[in-house]
Amino acid sequence: MIMMVLNKTKLKKIIIIVVCIILALTGGIIFLSRDKSKPTFNFFERVELPHTQGTKTDSGYVALTCNVDLGWETEYIESILETLKEENVKITFNVTGKWAEKNKEELLKIKREGHEIGNHGHKHLDYSKLSYEENLEQIKTSKKIIEDIIKKDTKFFQAPAGSFGEETVKAAKDLGYTSIKWDVDTIDWKYREQPEVIIDRIKNKDVKDGSIILMHPTNATTECLDDIIKIIRDKKLEPGKLSDVF
Repeated sequence: MIMMVLNKTKLKKIIIIVVCIILALTGGIIFLSRDKSKPTFNFFERVELPHTQGTKTDSGYVALTCNVDLGWETEYIESILETLKEENVKITFNVTGKWAEKNKEELLKIKREGHEIGNHGHKHLDYSKLSYEENLEQIKTSKKIIEDIIKKDTKFFQAPAGSFGEETVKAAKDLGYTSIKWDVDTIDWKYREQPEVIIDRIKNKDVKDGSIILMHPTNATTECLDDIIKIIRDKKLEPGKLSDVF
């Protein structure tokens, strides 16, 4: 009789423990699944992360990307194009639809010079905070504007400031884009008049085959772009476009 009471007592304890575990797991799942629009990639199950490096093995290239978005940097594009021409280098310019709409001739010149054009969204917003529908609208609007001007499909998408949310990647993928970020940031937007700082940053970064370097049209970039190209070539690699490393 005593054994039966003990067994019932143990059984009750086991049942209580099991119920507590189930409730804890259920609560955890509910917590993790709510507000999926937050800019986190910790629990991505349905989409891929943005690429920070190329996917080609031994491509022999480092991708140089130049983001053109806010408008104030337009005056430096000509100088950047001249340096690239002198160095016989073709890179990827990621532009916003808003910039492209206002600077059609500059965009067409970039294309005529043989450079690749990527989609940088329509407006310079925090895309990680946008819903799927809002992301889709921003990326789709930019896609139409850019492609109507250059008469060519765009393949790569980079969110402004690299601020991707799950819905951003999903929307870009649904529009046929490869989402990219970078593994080497010049932070030239911050050091606009300090080319020596940018050069030191690149020298101290692990620039390797398939790396993606982020730049913007700034005065400092125009002064040190040839140095960046030399640093890459000293590593027995060639500076190129995103399509060279993907």
